[in-house]
Amino acid sequence: MGTQLIVVRHGETIYNTRNLYQGHSDSPLTADGEAQARALAPRIRALCTAPALYCSDLLRARRTAELIATAGHHELTAEPRLRERGYGVLEGRSRDEVQQVIPTGDIEFAPPGGESQRQLHQRVVAAFDAIASRHLGERIVAVSHGGVLIAFAKHVLGLPQGAARRFHIHNTSLSVFERDDAGEWSVRTLGDLAHLEG
Repeated sequence: MGTQLIVVRHGETIYNTRNLYQGHSDSPLTADGEAQARALAPRIRALCTAPALYCSDLLRARRTAELIATAGHHELTAEPRLRERGYGVLEGRSRDEVQQVIPTGDIEFAPPGGESQRQLHQRVVAAFDAIASRHLGERIVAVSHGGVLIAFAKHVLGLPQGAARRFHIHNTSLSVFERDDAGEWSVRTLGDLAHLEG
């Protein structure tokens, strides 16, 4: 039997509302971000997932995980490899500023104090492979970040890491990946927001 991995992007943060790059910096959830996570909680509870619930060790992911966890069932495990890409000196700057500095499609470029797209990809794939191997045949929940989900989705879909993105990963969206017994990943759902749509 294969393993199912449900990955949630954290709720909306103050930096999100200001269109600023967060990276490893911590920006707290907004009131809307907390409400998004609370709206997702019943869906997570209905999925009958394993007790382990993994999350990035950054505050915004940890808080989202706390809000979606089923009381008396889920036990949170912080996993630093699920952190957002580190942008170093570019953290806290606007999207326009950052996009002028980072060369388009260059997966080797790392800002001072940050990491490259290739480094992000390698740690994210290693983290999700390790989690899946630890929970063979189970359904697992993890809370992470937009950049992490984009990198992993590109990996699973066989897209180059430097390819232009044709999909969005919104706050508290739910994406489902499955790994078969041979260790091959597939995408079942990407960016599902049904819990916020009525």
